[in-house]
Parts: sequence; C-alpha cells; structure tokens
Amino acid sequence: MIDLAPSHKRGLALKSPLLNAAGTLGFADEYAALIDFARLGAFVTNPVTARPRTPARGDRVCEFAGGALIHTGLPNPGVGEAIRQYARKWARMPCPIVVHVAATTPDEVATCVQRLEAVDNVAGIELGFRDEIATGEAVDLIAAAAQLASLPVLARLPLIRAEELCQVAVNAGAQALVVASPPRGTVRLSTGEWLTGRLYGPAYFPLALNAVRSVTSKVKIPMIGAGGIHTLADAQAMLAAGAAAVEVDSAAWRDPRTFERIALGLA
Repeated sequence: MIDLAPSHKRGLALKSPLLNAAGTLGFADEYAALIDFARLGAFVTNPVTARPRTPARGDRVCEFAGGALIHTGLPNPGVGEAIRQYARKWARMPCPIVVHVAATTPDEVATCVQRLEAVDNVAGIELGFRDEIATGEAVDLIAAAAQLASLPVLARLPLIRAEELCQVAVNAGAQALVVASPPRGTVRLSTGEWLTGRLYGPAYFPLALNAVRSVTSKVKIPMIGAGGIHTLADAQAMLAAGAAAVEVDSAAWRDPRTFERIALGLA
C-alpha cells in the first residue's frame, strides 16, 4: 500500500503505484471495455474547470517521430455538470478518483473544490498550472485548495518550472507533487500553419525522468513521476529515481493494454 498523503488526515492510499495521467482516459469509464480499472492505484480524470469549456478549433493533433503535439483547449462540461454526469460512475469505480482541476484564480479553485469534496469516492484533487504561471499565483491556487478542501491536494508542476516550484508548492500546502505536466512545443503543418500544443510520447520521457531526479533531491513529500512512460522499464526507472508512483499518458492511446502490462510488472 502506498500513501501519497501520509501527513494528511485522510491520506491517499493506493493499492498500486500505477495511475493514468489527466487527459488520457476521459472523465470516468470511457475506456472500461479496454482497461481493468481495478489495476490502477487511482483514476485521474480529464481536466475540470469551474465553467464549461469548448474544444480548440482547427487542427489539434500532429504526430512526429518522437510522439505527438496535441492542443485540446481543455474541453469539459464544467465542474457542476461533470459531477452530475459522472458522480455515480466515480462512486462505482474500483479505485479512488483524483479529479484534475484546471483553475486560474482562487475563486475558481474554491468553486471546484467545494463541489468535489462531497462526492463519493473522490479521494484527491490534482491542480494543474500554466507553464508561465507566476510563482505567487501558484502559491495562491495551492493554498486556496489546501485550506478549503478536506481532500489531499496534488500539484502537477510544469516541466520547465518543476525545480523552481517544487518547494513553493510544498510550502503552500500540497501533499504530493506530480512531475511533470507535458511541455509545450510547436510544429509546422503541411498546410504551412503552425500548431502549438503539449508534447506527448517517448521523446518526453528522458526530460520527465531528469525532472523527477532533480525534484527528489529538493523536497521530501511523495511524488508521482509522469511523462512519456510507455514501458515497464520506464515506470521502474521513475520509481528508482525517487517517485512513489507513476502516471501513464499517451501509451494508453497507442495500446490500452500497456496499463495491465505495467501494473503486473510493478505488482
């Protein structure tokens, strides 16, 4: 058993060190026919915001040799509608639910957290941040969640800011860190247009692994290693680098059975 929030009154106990990353498996049981959720330590939802958001327009995915760039716009129905649509499914899932909250103000954090903490089987809140977020803004968002929620707060740090923000997040009240969110990149499409989005794929893994090793030396709270994990060896490397658990992202799109293979290898 792994506890991602050992100093929190409720804790966040996981039967397995394997989680999915936010944005990879939908909001609830969309992949139930392909993945045995009982093998996950926890299920991390797609990002949820205080108000509804529509998908990004135009080209949103571009593959390249090392993976893909993806720009989604974080489409979601808003926290209220998400709870209405998915709360019963979350309650029936065989693992704890961690809801990923994408908020830009403390008020938005409050709106989401206060609605979510009363939902059955929601065991934690994962906060995501823009790459360019000011340090003070990050502090305000984490502190708002930590002060308002009775649930543990996980801070998913931007790759390029992980070393800078890790101690800041701990001081603000985060119970665990997720290192790291996918970095931004840009490609030129065959149409001549430019696509800027998040980088997913095996090419990201060495960068994420380096960030985990760096952050491990700076803070002493539990950490989830995330980014480009596609094999059991990748997951094992993350754990050896100091992570207590791992989040798998784009491997799920290539082959959903990757979760089962990694889970069995880590058992």
